[in-house]
Amino acid sequence: MLRREAEALRARIAAARASLSLVECALGCTHEELSDCPHFRRQVAGLTGSLQGGAT
Repeated sequence: MLRREAEALRARIAAARASLSLVECALGCTHEELSDCPHFRRQVAGLTGSLQGGAT
């Protein structure tokens, strides 16, 4: 039971780290519109790919 809890916690931590990375990327972006920023778009694509179990 504790092993499952630990794995679930690891997954939540990984998701939180990915979200933080995306927020930090947005905060540092100089583009007026985030959707115009190729780096931000890659970050989003990587995050959505990892959430779907795909490669980042």
